[in-house]
Amino acid sequence: MVAQLPLSLSHSIRYSSAAFIEHAGVREPVATVEKLAAARGFSLIYMVGAKGSGKTHLAVYLVGKIQGERAARFVAGQEVLSWYSEDLPEAPFEGGEVLVIDDADLFLETSGSSGVFVDIVERLANADGTLVLLGSKFPEKVACGAQAKSRLTSGLHVVLGNPRDSDLDKLLDLMTKQRGLQLKESKRSYILRRVTRTLPALVECVERLDEGAEAFSSSTSFQVLSGALGSGS
Repeated sequence: MVAQLPLSLSHSIRYSSAAFIEHAGVREPVATVEKLAAARGFSLIYMVGAKGSGKTHLAVYLVGKIQGERAARFVAGQEVLSWYSEDLPEAPFEGGEVLVIDDADLFLETSGSSGVFVDIVERLANADGTLVLLGSKFPEKVACGAQAKSRLTSGLHVVLGNPRDSDLDKLLDLMTKQRGLQLKESKRSYILRRVTRTLPALVECVERLDEGAEAFSSSTSFQVLSGALGSGS
């Protein structure tokens, strides 16, 4: 299994497959991908998740998990067109390969992407592979060509869920460590009591801490931060 994959991201965080926490909201989607990939027949799975729901880290985790059994690749949505023209011709799909595309909705709405997407689907189908797409829009809301839309909407659609309360402490610990932040136990407990119990809300909180780590170092400014995020149950 590959522990970490090099990604072109807009920030300094490098996601690690080994560090991903398979929380309650993603266990069923992950199991679905594993089951369909093992069946060695073509499948298309579209996973929908809100901004901050951990889609990119989940994509990296899936590839790392699957690579122990069969070929698997990760491609960021904004890089699909260049990967398709430059890399795929040199390294065609292997039998049973899994391709994971992050920000797939952004890729599909890019000019010239529809034909590329249809061709990728056909190549993977010929290789009995699996295509996993992750996006923030539901398939019917993605503005793409008719041929691409028909293939997209005919696949299996999965909505990523929220973690359980019991998962949140581990998730908060992981996110702060990824950003090099150190939280006292009192602050960690305060966040978990006051922030809405969803992953996007937790991500927003940690991002604000990261952006103003020095400004939020005192208890007064930390209380201002928590108040700005709301007091969800």
